[in-house]
Amino acid sequence: MKNLTKKAFYTSTWLALAGLNSVNAANYGLDKVRQDTGSTESADWAIQTLITNALAFLGVVAVLFIIYAGFMILTAGWDDEKVKKGKSIIIQALIWIVIIFLAYSIVNWIFTFITK
Repeated sequence: MKNLTKKAFYTSTWLALAGLNSVNAANYGLDKVRQDTGSTESADWAIQTLITNALAFLGVVAVLFIIYAGFMILTAGWDDEKVKKGKSIIIQALIWIVIIFLAYSIVNWIFTFITK
């Protein structure tokens, strides 16, 4: 059962990465590239896009951890140790999501302050 849980977690993580990659592929089309100098956007836009995509990926991973912990709690049976471990994973993932939202806000604020 433990190997099945790991395989399900790795598979869902891979599917999330593949979905995130296909979403980001639409953002980097040929219409944004010029033949002579490269990208039509500035470096600060590229950095902000990179950071936003990284934070979105971390948000997806945090949600996957919450789903994994919920599955762990549901399949714990009467084992209190597994339930306690699942609850701690959920709490840590929720803290992680709050930190991601704060980091996103701080990065946007800093870039708007710098680029004005």
